[in-house]
Amino acid sequence: MTNEQALAPGKLYIAGEYAVVDGCAAIVAAVNRYVKVTVDDDNLLIRDSHGKTYNSCDFNKNEAEKTNLKKLDFPTFYGKITSESKNYKPLYWKRGIFGKEFILDEKDAEDINVSAKDSTDACDLPAEKSPATSDEQNQDSQIKKLKKIYSYVFSAMQVVDNFAHETKEVKNVLLDEGNPAINLYNLRIESDLDDKKTGKKYGLGSSAAVTVAAVRALCKWYGLTLTTPELCKLAIIASSLVKKSGSGGDVAASTYGGWVMYRAYNREWLEAEVEMIESGDSSLHKLLRKKWPRFEVKRLKVGAGLRLLVGWTGSPASSAELVGSVKAGVESGDLTAHNPAKTSAKTYVKTYEDFCVQSEKCVQKIANALENGNIDALLSGFAQNRALLKDLGEITGTLIETPKLTRLIEVADNAGLPAKTSGAGGGDCGIAIARAEDFDAVSARIEEEWQNNGIEALGLKVAEFDESGDLSLIEQRKDDHIEIAYRQYNAQAESGFEHVRFIPNALPQLSLNDVDTSVKVFDETTKWDTPLYINAMTGGSKKGENINESLARVAAKTGLAMASGSLSAALKNPRLAETFSVIRRFNPRGFVMANVSAGASAEQAIKAVEILQANALQIHLNAAQELVMSEGDRDFSAWLNNIEVIVSALDSMKVPVVVKETGCGMSARDVLRLQNVGVRAVDVGGRGGTNFVAIENARRGRESGYEFLDSWGLTTVESLIDIAQCDEILREPRDSAQMQVFASGGVRTPLDVVRSLRLGASAAGVAGEFLHTLISEGEDALVEQIESWKAQIRVIMALLGCKNIEDLRENSRILIEAKSCAL
Repeated sequence: MTNEQALAPGKLYIAGEYAVVDGCAAIVAAVNRYVKVTVDDDNLLIRDSHGKTYNSCDFNKNEAEKTNLKKLDFPTFYGKITSESKNYKPLYWKRGIFGKEFILDEKDAEDINVSAKDSTDACDLPAEKSPATSDEQNQDSQIKKLKKIYSYVFSAMQVVDNFAHETKEVKNVLLDEGNPAINLYNLRIESDLDDKKTGKKYGLGSSAAVTVAAVRALCKWYGLTLTTPELCKLAIIASSLVKKSGSGGDVAASTYGGWVMYRAYNREWLEAEVEMIESGDSSLHKLLRKKWPRFEVKRLKVGAGLRLLVGWTGSPASSAELVGSVKAGVESGDLTAHNPAKTSAKTYVKTYEDFCVQSEKCVQKIANALENGNIDALLSGFAQNRALLKDLGEITGTLIETPKLTRLIEVADNAGLPAKTSGAGGGDCGIAIARAEDFDAVSARIEEEWQNNGIEALGLKVAEFDESGDLSLIEQRKDDHIEIAYRQYNAQAESGFEHVRFIPNALPQLSLNDVDTSVKVFDETTKWDTPLYINAMTGGSKKGENINESLARVAAKTGLAMASGSLSAALKNPRLAETFSVIRRFNPRGFVMANVSAGASAEQAIKAVEILQANALQIHLNAAQELVMSEGDRDFSAWLNNIEVIVSALDSMKVPVVVKETGCGMSARDVLRLQNVGVRAVDVGGRGGTNFVAIENARRGRESGYEFLDSWGLTTVESLIDIAQCDEILREPRDSAQMQVFASGGVRTPLDVVRSLRLGASAAGVAGEFLHTLISEGEDALVEQIESWKAQIRVIMALLGCKNIEDLRENSRILIEAKSCAL
């Protein structure tokens, strides 16, 4: 099975609306809400000549099943286009006899599209129907409706498929065109551009984002390597086949990301070029290599000193209709219908041309202000752009700035921020820009006043890409995690440790000097002087690199073991490897653990170890975070198998593996399942510490729909108790098959560390507490805190009369309030 995924962000126009359609410059920003497209060739639907239906996965189990597939009478294979939206039914498709045609409207395809109840069950496909019923006319209309809904996706499929067939050697393009399953796949669309819970449409450019995401995913599926400009052009071609009047600015923003200065291509020229391709006189490859007249995309280098504020008026608007209204006014000779002061079409067109000239100058001014971080120049530029749009609305009789948009702008203007409508106006969104240092205070005031006026703050950020064309959404996400984790830090949050109390030992019968806090980890082969380590935090961005460098120096000074954040970013983009390898550079002799996802392959796990020259590897489990994360994974079916393969591969390298949760805890059942595939160390990663579900909810903005999962999972204490009560978990200290348990999640004091040890942990990992100290007070303060903790752990053990950790487990006594039991 081949499975490929791609993301594309939504967009907001910053300046240059309307004039961009006629070749003037515009500024567009990609925002951090995304469309995700997944392409796979699993579970294809099959119908034989007798109308009986099957599922392709049933024929892939063994060679005998594959032989049975060949015995089917004239089988027809179907791919499927689906959306997570309940409002959109699946659309089935097949290829023509030579494998290059996409067919949606054949009779058998109609039967499938209209009647299939559950696209995952081939048995739901209906048999062939007899013709000429009134129901079939209804079916025709439903098929047309589905084709319209998926028109941009289907266009992307056709364009990328044609491009792939022009390429001689690409993955998944079978040269045997007699194969009935040639190049068939399923395509699934997921989106958080609009509000899933309420159905609100924010006007963030869903058609462009879905086109770009589909083109990206399909290029990956075919094994095509395209540059960012080539991807942008291919997506524009696909989009233009559906809507010829578009400018392509939204496509450029979704492809390039960040802040983009855009100038539209010549639409008549592109239409003629596409006609040449269709007639066989040219090719998509030639078209991508050509210089397109007028077409220009330039990334603006807008620093972190400026932040975007976005408000939604509650009124969806159609950009196509508004642009059409303006264009109709320009082409009409009846000016009095719009503005009695205008008396001739000639004067009106001249005024529109003036608008375009002034818009071009205004956009250049705003672009310079953005790159220079000049708020005063932005105030002037936005005011000029707003006035131009107001004049355009008056001369064409088009309502661009609605009363709510006016109020949105006034609120921001009163706070000293540049603000204006975004896009075609008529509703949808308005924007404001603030200095980063003032953002928290200013945005809170503005958003409150917006809310009082019925305007919803969307909490959007600009989504950046890197120069290779990959999303640096990863980098943005990593920075978001750091920022939100720091902001959400709560020293008083419930972690479960507050329910664990030691029974004091009034007669300790030892000296403080007698206490030994050392612990042997990983099959007794490694000794840590203190049962404490700096747990996985970050990496994958410049900010993450700086934090890793600081933590590495702290670990080197204090002698603590240290885990990196997930190296997924570095595995996807080697440019980011340095944001992790900096740990080894500043801590050359320390004990370092690399970190990968349970979705990683053995090769990726080995690469992660190599990047850090790591002593051990953490494999993190984060299903809840991924499901809440708008751009997260949705398929965890291979995790356990991946873990088994990684453990086996690293065992031969003598690199121990720790499987860790990331804030939802582990049950004894989880540990047993891991034990059965060879895992011998787990980090329970319980609820109560850094809350990645809450972080992802915060990244999604208000009313994300998943706030109820903020308290999902077991606390560290609940996890440790459940594991301790399970007799099937291997614990014999000198047994090579011993399961070693580490504790993390809500560990905020030295007493929490000792509580963890008493409940069965070999050591405790700390992330959020140490990150908060590092960011708020600096490296020296964190070194001082860790040295204090090391001393205080010894003091607590002395108070309990325990000389070492084994003595602590066997002879100290505890009281546990509100003890939880797993069912």
